Amino acid sequence: MERKNKHRGMTYLIGLFVFAIIMINTASANSVDNPCALNASLIYQNPYPVIPNDYVELVFHVSGIKNSNCDGAWFELVPSYPFSLDEDDALRTLTESAWNPTNYGDVWLIIYKLRVDKDALDGYSEIEIKYGPGFSQSYSYSDKSFEITVQDSRTYFDAVIQEVSEGDVSIAIANTGKYIANSIVVRIPEQEGFKATGTDGQMVGNLAAGDYNIVSFTLESAVRKESELLQFDIHYTDELGERRIVNMELPLQMETTLLTKMGIESNLPKRSTLYNKQGIDWTLLIIIAIGIVIAAIIMHKGISHKRKKSKSENVPDWIKHAKDKKK
Repeated sequence: MERKNKHRGMTYLIGLFVFAIIMINTASANSVDNPCALNASLIYQNPYPVIPNDYVELVFHVSGIKNSNCDGAWFELVPSYPFSLDEDDALRTLTESAWNPTNYGDVWLIIYKLRVDKDALDGYSEIEIKYGPGFSQSYSYSDKSFEITVQDSRTYFDAVIQEVSEGDVSIAIANTGKYIANSIVVRIPEQEGFKATGTDGQMVGNLAAGDYNIVSFTLESAVRKESELLQFDIHYTDELGERRIVNMELPLQMETTLLTKMGIESNLPKRSTLYNKQGIDWTLLIIIAIGIVIAAIIMHKGISHKRKKSKSENVPDWIKHAKDKKK
């Protein structure tokens, strides 16, 4: 049993020795076949930090290109979430014939434009590169990773219709995000339902996270219903100095009387229109009404006169003689 274990241990050591010899020979062959020393680094990033749902430009610097033993070079960007390429151009090659010392010197500058996912979280995200000598990818290459800082400088807003009075509409706007919004301007864009009169923009100023302010506009409308979506835009500058626009809309509820004051016809038909459709003329109705009143007055006077006359004729003779004696 002991001899068997010693035999296994010896076999294991011999295997390790053979593997080490192979690795040494491979490394020696690579150093002979590819004696150039390429080195890559990230030298430029715009913007810094990167912003979600935007693009970032990265410039890499590869040195050692002028070494003729390199026989050209290749470079590959390996994007991972939250970064992606719009085009399939991750792999770049530089042949010896394409390399011009006057233009490149001893370096190769490689530019990528990456899209940043809209849901990227604040913090550090890695980007990986691979590079090596020759005209195409080979087993002999170097790889590096670089940290890219992501910061979502956008903020978020909430809004409600605060008050509606005879065409004047007040909107309360709150900064519900975690970043300050500077130089806020609220505008009413051209739209089918409403039109701002007087001014279509109101300056709000700066709103820190959690703050709110109220803006007011005078509106005219061509809608034929009491509820319509009012569209408005919030323009602001974020912490990185980027000017941004947030599009919002709110249902605007209006009473029929308010619609009339704003120059909007009610859905209900006018009384004159309704009766005209039935063949009745308002002027004729008024004349008939006046005639009825006059006739009623005449009839009332005639009846009163008859009653007085009837009463005088029915008085007994002895009452009449009594009245004559008194006179």
